[in-house]
Amino acid sequence: MKNVVILGSTGSLGTQTLEVLKKYPNDFCVIGLSANSNRKFLEKQTQKLEIKNTTRQQRLAESTPGHPQGRDNENIVLASRDGEQALNKLAQLPEADIIINVLSGTSGINPTKTALSSGKTVLLGNKESLVAEGEEVMRLAKNLVLIPLDSEHNAIYEILRNHPNKKIKKIILPCSGGPFFGKTKEELSNITTKQALIHPKWKMGPKITIESASLLNKGLEIIEAHYLFNLPLEKIETRIHPECQIHGIVEFENDPQPVAYIAKPDMREHIENALLRAIGKAPNREIRPIKPNEFTLLPPDHKTFPGIKIVTEAFNRDRTKMPQFLEKEEQLITRFLQNKINFTDFLDLARQL
Repeated sequence: MKNVVILGSTGSLGTQTLEVLKKYPNDFCVIGLSANSNRKFLEKQTQKLEIKNTTRQQRLAESTPGHPQGRDNENIVLASRDGEQALNKLAQLPEADIIINVLSGTSGINPTKTALSSGKTVLLGNKESLVAEGEEVMRLAKNLVLIPLDSEHNAIYEILRNHPNKKIKKIILPCSGGPFFGKTKEELSNITTKQALIHPKWKMGPKITIESASLLNKGLEIIEAHYLFNLPLEKIETRIHPECQIHGIVEFENDPQPVAYIAKPDMREHIENALLRAIGKAPNREIRPIKPNEFTLLPPDHKTFPGIKIVTEAFNRDRTKMPQFLEKEEQLITRFLQNKINFTDFLDLARQL
């Protein structure tokens, strides 16, 4: 039985993670949860899972600002109320074996490093941790278990474990193209926030859905893959794959056919993969060679959707400034979600990041 903490339990990935965990009551026990500000949902999850305070010496109620009634359960963190320190403390909870980080945005960076510094197994769904602090995260992860949750990276991870002795020629991260695939720049000028939040295949949180619509997300995923798989950017490519049947492709040296991970567009499968790997089990998935033209795999339109180039060019200019890049990107997405700018303004301003 492995003790699990979920950082970001009330979000899309967090709720899906809890759904998957129900299938394995004899393998995992959830002992800690965090949310940003959704207090009521977090309380429901806490009650349903019967999360108890596992700290050996429970703190006395605090009376400091922001904690008028104290915290009677240190295994539950509402980050907007309890602060970053409480979140980091949860990420290194002594009784926890596995930390599942599905926090959105830059708020997930420090908890990733904290969990790894504490020797935890980390299932990582926070790509910003690697984009901003990739070298540090991978250094901390040495000799530990770090498993990616992003569908593309988890798919590549599984392919490589099915072919452990082969040398990578390149990897391909498939891209749905988002809700506006095929549209011209002129057509994008009338796009509303509501339209941008409706992804044709995937159910995701608002931030990543907007990143997907602009292809910024795919640029971030390229940087993530660079660190996870120790590959130069030129060996990581993207192809538009609207059907979302392929989740990752690896081309190996001296192998005529690329190998693909094929599945429905459902994050639960990749979450389950990571959980099983964390306890030493190998999932049985459809991983096989694919033929030329068997699937739609098109080059991205960088002119209309500049997101990929925006991210990779910023990384190539100065990778040490990626934390600031991510902060500005989050602010820009917030402005769009608040209807303060339209979609073409969003793309134009993103070019200036």
